[in-house]
Amino acid sequence: MSTTTQINLEGINVLSLFDGISCAKLALEKAGIKINKYYSSEICPHALAIQKHHYSGDTNHIQLGDVCKIDGIELREEIDLIIFGSPCTQLSSVNSKDRNGLEGNESKLFYEALRILKDIYLFAPLSKKIYFLMENVWSMNKKDKDEITKELTSIFDDTKLVMINSADVAPANRRRLYWTNIPNVGVPEPIEVKYQDIVVNGHVDREKANVLLGSNITLTNGIFRYYKMNIGNLIYKDKDFADLSTEEKLLEYPFILHNSGYKGKPRSGFGEYDFPNGCYRLPSVLESERLMTIPDGYVSDVPSVSKTNKLKAIGLAMTVDVIAGLVANLK
Repeated sequence: MSTTTQINLEGINVLSLFDGISCAKLALEKAGIKINKYYSSEICPHALAIQKHHYSGDTNHIQLGDVCKIDGIELREEIDLIIFGSPCTQLSSVNSKDRNGLEGNESKLFYEALRILKDIYLFAPLSKKIYFLMENVWSMNKKDKDEITKELTSIFDDTKLVMINSADVAPANRRRLYWTNIPNVGVPEPIEVKYQDIVVNGHVDREKANVLLGSNITLTNGIFRYYKMNIGNLIYKDKDFADLSTEEKLLEYPFILHNSGYKGKPRSGFGEYDFPNGCYRLPSVLESERLMTIPDGYVSDVPSVSKTNKLKAIGLAMTVDVIAGLVANLK
């Protein structure tokens, strides 16, 4: 019996580092992989509140806390799959102020994940096959990418590196690198799903949304950043405006904003699907879930977390359908 066949029959124990809102669990379940125990390592209180909302009564969802305090040797006999996306803060091209890469204050936590990987692999029973999957940003520099590849290959000589844009299977762009030793992984077959398909009301002017970040643009002058820097996501009130050229939009928008009387925060009296500036709004929490292929309501229905922190948690998550496709070959 092959190792993957045995996993399919018996289920697996998973360790998810920097787990966020447990999208790795959602992906494994979507791929039809039985999870026996799911060990989560997370310290963000807002992500933990979302986890608690869903899994507080699940004794097989085990929160380990700070990744720096995890002893991989203690988990050596249990873990079959380690999934992680260590912080990209100093690796991402979005952070123009601090690109210290793997030497950065947050991105150096990759080495904590590496420590745990090594301990589990080296001290696991000889007959036990250990799989891993790591995600990080496409825009990291070559030096850091090569360092990650070298370190992971020193543990797992069957490590593969795959570059995937989530737009292949989701309505938003999200270019990421994936390192793994899961057999036969590759770029997923494209699925026809557009940004407009997931919008509750209003109109968009592109087929795929921009990558979700931890924060979005403003409802006053954000439209200029949207076009000049290609950052953030907008949903327009009127289709005729959405169909205008960029130049026409930027010329007309200041008059629409002025006529609306909107001066910026506070937004009291306006809902997520209103257009307070008379022209555009930002994606709701529900629409942001859909951009990341997270099930409707998984974040948006959680009562104890603010909208701002829900959007931040989603922006830091993995694209569920991409991960589901990568882990599917464990069946």
